[in-house]
Amino acid sequence: MAVRHLLVDKTEMIMMVPQKKKYITRNAVFSDIRQIEFSSFEERQFLFLKKASEKITIHFTKGWEPLVYTRMKEKKFFDEYKNELERFCKENRIQLIKK
Repeated sequence: MAVRHLLVDKTEMIMMVPQKKKYITRNAVFSDIRQIEFSSFEERQFLFLKKASEKITIHFTKGWEPLVYTRMKEKKFFDEYKNELERFCKENRIQLIKK
């Protein structure tokens, strides 16, 4: 069963961040987010096989590391994440970069 790792509200986001074998929860309001980036890259599918894919990178104003969600790891919800984040950026005036 697939689980959502990103929940977007009107002014805040709740993110599940992978840490070794478990996930930790991180909350961020719109002022904690510097920019969100949608870009394409090559993702490893198996050991040697690379496939064209997409990723979402969330950059924070705090000292947090950028958070990355890839299409292959978030297959079921990736397009929903993109739509919700586009609306979130527009409503909260956050820089959105599409590469």
